[in-house]
Amino acid sequence: MDPVLLVLSGGQSEYREYMLGKIAERYPIVLLTPDPVTWERAYITAELRIDPADTAEIVATARRAAQRYAVAGVLTYHEPCVELAAVIAAELGVPRCPPQGAARCRDKWATRLALDADGVPSAAAELVTSAAEAAEAAARIGYPVVVKPRSLSASFGVSKVDCPAELEPAFDRAFASGLPEPWEHHSGVLVEEYLDGPEISVDSAVHGGVVESPVFARKVLGYPPHFEELGHVVADPADLVADPQQVRDVVRAAHSALGVDNTVTHTELRLTARGPRLVEVNGRSGGDLIPDLAELATGVDMAAAAADVAAGVPPTLRVVRSRVAGIRFFYTDESGVVDALELDAAEGELPWLHRVTWLVEPGTLIRPEPGRRYFARIGFAVVVAGSVSECEQRMAKVAELVRVRTTGRARSNRR
Repeated sequence: MDPVLLVLSGGQSEYREYMLGKIAERYPIVLLTPDPVTWERAYITAELRIDPADTAEIVATARRAAQRYAVAGVLTYHEPCVELAAVIAAELGVPRCPPQGAARCRDKWATRLALDADGVPSAAAELVTSAAEAAEAAARIGYPVVVKPRSLSASFGVSKVDCPAELEPAFDRAFASGLPEPWEHHSGVLVEEYLDGPEISVDSAVHGGVVESPVFARKVLGYPPHFEELGHVVADPADLVADPQQVRDVVRAAHSALGVDNTVTHTELRLTARGPRLVEVNGRSGGDLIPDLAELATGVDMAAAAADVAAGVPPTLRVVRSRVAGIRFFYTDESGVVDALELDAAEGELPWLHRVTWLVEPGTLIRPEPGRRYFARIGFAVVVAGSVSECEQRMAKVAELVRVRTTGRARSNRR
């Protein structure tokens, strides 16, 4: 058998099946997962069950796998596993992101300290453990501020706070936010300077100290004062930012400051009046189907790049077409049981609609929570277009066509 990749956690099929399928085209996969294998079975050579609360045993399981299989590398696209994947790779002696670099990506406070030490433009921030400390930090930084959990993702528990009266509820929300699974993570809350301006993300592949950043996306946000992600638009970088090279320079400087190498990354920035400033660097590929959008728009295959970099192979990041692709997430503002889901459009009426995916089924209990609407997404649409403005218009149109009906209580079917 060819050398395998150890992949940590399969994830939700609607978001991750394309990724695992692409990886499987290049390398046999041994999946380490806390969940029973379902959709993943079509793509893997073997499965090994793990307990997300027992890091030492997960590492031991990986060592046992290496006794049975020749391991080419270790890969994860699941945020809570980023540091763990680096530790396992170091333990097995295969190509890896330095564990300390991966740890800085997982810890937003460590990120801020490293960026500040190297002079990388970011946000002023303080780590706090109480509402009183948060109030003192906000007074020093100056309103508005952003209050966020120290090491979560998907904007869970993140709020913009405009005045002192709003601070304590925002702190309580961030402090109470947690992962839906018991993976290890850092506790604490950050109070940060608010960075004004559009938010973008940059997906990169880092191999042997060389950072290549071919994928730019514009983030569509909603539900203020939170930063819920309504969608993303992927296009030629020059169509999204005034100076792509300036953004790439900041991204490279951030990778150097954090000590990140031999991995793919997803970097988020704000385009402020003072230039691009770092929000965070995630030590894995972008979520929310951004790599899939990138392939649709440009032909760049970030899933293949993730697999190759994990195996120590230089990635191929070739732009072969120039289109725009976007994803628009659907939410409902009402709690209740989903009775029906539909798109109010005739077949063939929307030729630019690449696909619609429903994330819930009739009978699912939905409870939208401020700052955690990710868990109340009911579906999404992927669209293609010839320009950024046309893509945004099509994303808005398809969102207007969604019809969801909710009724009284029934069974909960969380996915």
